[in-house]
Amino acid sequence: MTKTFKKYDVTQCVLYKCRNKRKLADILQINNCDLNKLSKSVRYYTFYKNKQDGSSREINAPELNLKKIQKRILNLIEKINRPQYLMSGEKGKSYIDNGKLHQQSSYFLTVDIKKFYDNCNRESVYRFFIDYLKTSSDIAGVLSDIVTHKKGIPTGSPTSQLIAYYGYREMFAEINNISEQHGCLFSLYVDDMTFSSKEPIIFEKLKNEIDIILRKYNHRPKYSKVKQYSKNDCKPVTGVIISKNHEILIPNKLRYKIYTGFQEIKKFDMNTQLSAEQIKFIDSLRGQLVAAKNIDNTAFPNVSESFKDIIENHKRHKG
Repeated sequence: MTKTFKKYDVTQCVLYKCRNKRKLADILQINNCDLNKLSKSVRYYTFYKNKQDGSSREINAPELNLKKIQKRILNLIEKINRPQYLMSGEKGKSYIDNGKLHQQSSYFLTVDIKKFYDNCNRESVYRFFIDYLKTSSDIAGVLSDIVTHKKGIPTGSPTSQLIAYYGYREMFAEINNISEQHGCLFSLYVDDMTFSSKEPIIFEKLKNEIDIILRKYNHRPKYSKVKQYSKNDCKPVTGVIISKNHEILIPNKLRYKIYTGFQEIKKFDMNTQLSAEQIKFIDSLRGQLVAAKNIDNTAFPNVSESFKDIIENHKRHKG
């Protein structure tokens, strides 16, 4: 069962109508001197993460002190009431819940926003603090500096998912209204949008209207990932498959990765010291198994048991 967490109205957030830097320092649990230095000393480090298509994504992650302050901001704004269609960055919700929301639908349209974080600008974040949290302009400026990097939203910050949503909350509200006009359920998972209905969708009209709204806010769809599905199709929705019989299934791609990965680690000599690359491979397979079992806890029973035996054997010899 999905856990529920207590939320409050935006007016109950301690950042609401914050207009004093000393008060902001108290809220962020730092001293006033450190707050004044913060925007000048914001620091990030960069690394690259491999993507499924073989390319790599640049990740800009905050250094420890900045990350601690960002987590404090996240803790405050994540308690604000948000629309039911927002699935990412929500405690108690996951990509599986996103799939379950659409489980009884038969017709689907999925749309990815192209380079969403890259095209989220500091101004939209600043406007969130000014217009929604009603802070003064100087407080909005400080908070915007804390959660943005190079006038955009950093990919490796704890606040990024929620700040990206809030910066473009009006855009997503418009998209939700269009979805409702078409009789569709709408959900948002970071930059993945899913629209579904029990009845046929006028796909071209819906796609065009979504495109117009995105472009209005200087975003656009990743056209190669705009997909439509009818009732007899299997529908991939953020890491799960919804079958034509309305079952939530493990994607075949994940099944294949687990099978081939397990065959590979069976070749490892667990009586010797494993390389860093082999340990990373094992950790990756463990994560894939967890993901699969979160979708279907009866999946891969033999692999799971054998995997445990292999790891335990390695631990014994290592010890």
